[in-house]
Amino acid sequence: MDAAEKAAMTLSKMQTKAGNVFPNYLAFTKEISQFGPIDHKTQELIHIGCSMMSQCEMCISLHIQGAASHGATKEEIMQAAMLAIAMGGSPKMMYMKYVFDELEDLFD
Repeated sequence: MDAAEKAAMTLSKMQTKAGNVFPNYLAFTKEISQFGPIDHKTQELIHIGCSMMSQCEMCISLHIQGAASHGATKEEIMQAAMLAIAMGGSPKMMYMKYVFDELEDLFD
């Protein structure tokens, strides 16, 4: 099972086991993504950097898929991930494995 599948299973469990917390969280994040001038592709690229900084394998996978679905190129996704390394140093570099895996699945 890949990271995106693990994330989907986790989110599904959140819907059934966390009461109103998860639907409220989804509404909150939807509202944020619709607020302001930043397009969805750029938002997903920002999320990639944040996912790298948070060291979240599932988040990296989901946001790379989201960025690609909004037209991000392989090069744009790589730059977003590399910017996180610039801020976070070598510990963040170890999470490039997940970036490379997802890019290989999507673009190669």
